[in-house]
Amino acid sequence: MKTNQKQGLLVKEVSELTGLSRQVIRKWEDRYGIVCPKRHENGYRLYTFEDVGTLLKICSLKEKGHSLKEALHILRLQEIPDAIPEEPLSEEVVELLEKGANYDEAGLLLVLKQAHHRYGLESFLKNTIQPLMLEIGELWAKGEWDESQESITSLVIRDFLVQIRRNFDLGEGAPIILGSCLPDETHEIPLHIILLQAMMHGWQTIAAGPSPKLSSIEYLVQRLKPEKLLLSATTSLPFEQDPKLFEKLEDMASRYETTEFFLGGHGVYNHEIFLAPKRIKIAYTMEDVLN
Repeated sequence: MKTNQKQGLLVKEVSELTGLSRQVIRKWEDRYGIVCPKRHENGYRLYTFEDVGTLLKICSLKEKGHSLKEALHILRLQEIPDAIPEEPLSEEVVELLEKGANYDEAGLLLVLKQAHHRYGLESFLKNTIQPLMLEIGELWAKGEWDESQESITSLVIRDFLVQIRRNFDLGEGAPIILGSCLPDETHEIPLHIILLQAMMHGWQTIAAGPSPKLSSIEYLVQRLKPEKLLLSATTSLPFEQDPKLFEKLEDMASRYETTEFFLGGHGVYNHEIFLAPKRIKIAYTMEDVLN
C-alpha cells in the first residue's frame, strides 16, 4: 500500500527515504519520542516529511561522531526546547543490571522482591520492569551483554512475574483473558506484564507459554472460551516464518465469535499485512484490550 503526501508516509516509505530499518525507526519512536506519527482510522502509523527530516538530522549527527543519546540531546536543544528530558534509571534498575551482568540470580531475585514490595505492582511494572527490559535489549544490541547474560536475567524476571500471577488473588467468576505468544515467538515477558495489568483490572488470566502451535492456541480457545484472546508478537519472526499466519488467525477468529481476538507487540506494528484487519483487533495499549 502506498500513501500520498497529504495522508502521510508509511513506515516502509520512511525507511526508504532515510535508509533506517523499520525496527530502528520504531525503536527511536517508542524509546525517545522524537517522531510522533498520527494514526489512520485503520490503526497504522502515518509519518510526515518533518519526521523524515528529524530522522535524517539524527543520522547526520551520528555520522559526525555523536552517540545516539548525544544526537537526540543536541536535536532537543535545537528544535524542541520544551521537551521533557529522559528519566534517569532508578537505583533498582541500575542494581538489577549489575546483578545480571554478573550472573547473580539470587541477587536479581532479591532486588526484584524488594522493588515489588516497596512500590506495589503497578509502579513496579512501569518503573522497574519495563525500563529494565529496554536497557537489557539495548545492551544486548550493542554487544555490551552476551546472550548468556541476557538469557539468565530474562529467565529470572520471567519466573518472578509468573509467580506474582500465580499468587494473585481474584474473586470467583472473574472474566478470562487468554494470553499467548505466536508460533516462533519466544519473548514472554511483555505478555506477562500485560496479563498482570489485566489482573489489576479484575481479569482472570491464563498464559499459553512461548511459541505454541497454532492448533494449541485454538484448542485452548475452544476449551476455555475466554472473553478475550491476546496474541503477542514482540518480533516479526512469526510472520516471516509463516507469511500466511495472519490469514490463519483471521480464520480462527471467525470460528469463535464469542471471543474477542487482539494482536499486539512491535512485531505487529511494522507488518504491512495488518493495515486492514477484519475480525482481529490490533492493540496498541492495554486500554485497547480492556475497553
